Amino acid sequence: MGSIGMKMPDLRELRAAMRGRAVVAEARVVLADRLGCHEAEALQHLIWLARDLGMELEDAATLLVAHSPAGADVPDLPPDAELMRRSVEAARQAYRTVEQAAGGGAAGGGPAGGGPAAGGPDGGESGGGEPGAMDEPSTSHAEADAASDARLLASTPEDPVAQAVLDAALGSACLLVPIRAVDGHVVDFLHAAFGAVAEDVFGRSPEDLIGRRLLRTDPGSRLNGLFPAYVEVLETGRPFARGPFDYTTVHHGTSRTVQLSIRCVRVPTGVCLTWRFHDEEERLRRRLDRSERLAKIGFAEWNLATDEHDWSPQMLANYGRAEDEGPIVLDELPKIVEPADLPLFEQAVHVLFNRREPVQVEFRIRTPDGANRHLWLYAEPTLDRSGLLTNISALTQDVTSRRSIEGVLAETRRDLLRLQGETARERQVALTLRRAVLPPDRVLAGAPGVSAAVRSIPAENTARIGGDWYVTRVLPGGRSMFAVGDASGHGLAATADMARMRNGLLGLAYTGEDAGRLLSWLNDLVHDVGPATTGTAVIGHFDPETRELCWAGAGHPPPILVRDGRTSLLEAGGEPDPLLGAFPGMEYRTSTVRLHSGDLVVLYTDGLVERRGTDLDDQIDMLAGIAASHDGELHQMLDDILKGMGHDRFADDTTLFALRVR
Repeated sequence: MGSIGMKMPDLRELRAAMRGRAVVAEARVVLADRLGCHEAEALQHLIWLARDLGMELEDAATLLVAHSPAGADVPDLPPDAELMRRSVEAARQAYRTVEQAAGGGAAGGGPAGGGPAAGGPDGGESGGGEPGAMDEPSTSHAEADAASDARLLASTPEDPVAQAVLDAALGSACLLVPIRAVDGHVVDFLHAAFGAVAEDVFGRSPEDLIGRRLLRTDPGSRLNGLFPAYVEVLETGRPFARGPFDYTTVHHGTSRTVQLSIRCVRVPTGVCLTWRFHDEEERLRRRLDRSERLAKIGFAEWNLATDEHDWSPQMLANYGRAEDEGPIVLDELPKIVEPADLPLFEQAVHVLFNRREPVQVEFRIRTPDGANRHLWLYAEPTLDRSGLLTNISALTQDVTSRRSIEGVLAETRRDLLRLQGETARERQVALTLRRAVLPPDRVLAGAPGVSAAVRSIPAENTARIGGDWYVTRVLPGGRSMFAVGDASGHGLAATADMARMRNGLLGLAYTGEDAGRLLSWLNDLVHDVGPATTGTAVIGHFDPETRELCWAGAGHPPPILVRDGRTSLLEAGGEPDPLLGAFPGMEYRTSTVRLHSGDLVVLYTDGLVERRGTDLDDQIDMLAGIAASHDGELHQMLDDILKGMGHDRFADDTTLFALRVR
């Protein structure tokens, strides 16, 4: 066996291969009989059906054979002894056949073929067709069919009867001319002409189908038993009608099922076929109903000759009428129109009936349940050839919600304009108070051992002006006191709280107490104002004799110390002390650090470092880095920090204070 160049397959594999070959072969015969086509084309359809259903080829073949009309059984397996006697070449051929069937299906483009007429003159299978081929049985055969079909189409005479049927069809319609075998029997139909509007199950246009065979473009015609019915119409002249029914067909491996009605009649050159998709009609009807309901648009027709009124359900709903009540007649309409709008309504009716011109008008009505409703009406007349008014078409939209919204929006706009003016006045008062409370930028002038600078910038947004404040004082004995704080909230109230905190600290500063004690007293002061008032602050004392900085913080961002180009945060150990006003009787801690000549201390408020979409620690690091890289004049350093932090416009108050030891 080794000289043949292949390994003898396992018995079970050989049995499976032979079984698959037998089942596929039997299914090919069953399907060819069912479709009336040659076996090569049947195999193509079988492969596409299996792929469409997501099944293995052998599984699909097994189902087809087991459920065939003839009740054929799945072929039995040959006994093991016989399989063992099979030659290796037979086994190889078995594998080759199965692989051609499965592999060819994967490479093809879709079902093709065209019934018995696609073969030779006798309608049989053309020679040279490979079982795995996915297009025509052979190129020469396909070219011959195409040439023959083109000649048939060109030779089909004009058919006024067929054209009349196509023109009169309300839906899709086409003319089919018969393709006959040598013995004269019909083996297929050719699409020869189409009506003004025509579309098949897969949305193909007449340009896609004209000159092509019916069974090749629509295998469902045979699968659903329609092809024999068309042939019978051609031969007997008896019209054929079916539907609505479920119609299934396949195109390029994709199957589709729709609700369809079909009519077929004989004409001199063949048969005319008309069809209508009920699924599409129902879908369009539901879409129209839904559109009417969502847009609150109703439609109405009034036939003046018969006095018939046809109102859509939404038209009835717009006028507050139930479906069993029916339309309201024209003479009754003025009774439900609001008296103030009646002249407009009557003028529109006059133009519509007397001048016979389209009109549109908006008016209010009172519905039977007592509700007021705004309606927009558009109506147009239809005239006959003599100019007589015969019909009125109208649509009405319920615009009550829109007018209500417009009213609320107008009122809201007035409120916003009023609030805008009040806010502008409040901003001006807050800015005036802020300028009166906060000192000029020159701070700690003449303080021994230190120089200082400050920048305090109000928020750009009117509503965001907050409660930033700062205090600097040279105390008796030569100590310098400085503080930066932020009263919670925004607007005039926050500015008033800011003034209260700052002035309170100024009064307490001269007691000589340390920073922690001052914060404790300031906390009690803020707490007594009310539960809604809170704030943050950091207070520092610098003693030029000892060069010690003593500071305390209440919920405020920590000061930054810059020494020899390195930075650190001045933080007390453990949890930070709470903000001002949160708890009464709080004792705040005082921390101490000895400063060196050239040391820089930076205080700031959260408006400088809190920005949406950024990390607070990263922003503080950025601030410290800019301060550490600057050894120039303090005012210039503060300007550079503000610029480097990217604050061209400030969403919140921003205060920045710097103290340098000389």
